[in-house]
Amino acid sequence: MVEHETVVHDITRTAAQPGGWVERAATGRAVVRCTCGLDSGIVAATQAVQIADDHRRTSAEART
Repeated sequence: MVEHETVVHDITRTAAQPGGWVERAATGRAVVRCTCGLDSGIVAATQAVQIADDHRRTSAEART
């Protein structure tokens, strides 16, 4: 049973190219969201990974 589902969503920028192609470029920003209600807002991608890891760790410790 999964009590928390924590996800890091990378934020990309899209730009239309000639011929109908779409180019996606990383912005270096992300959002962390969890089913428990955690929403980090827009933060640096490296910080988002740390937030998600810390949240998973503290959630696991709270269950024990």
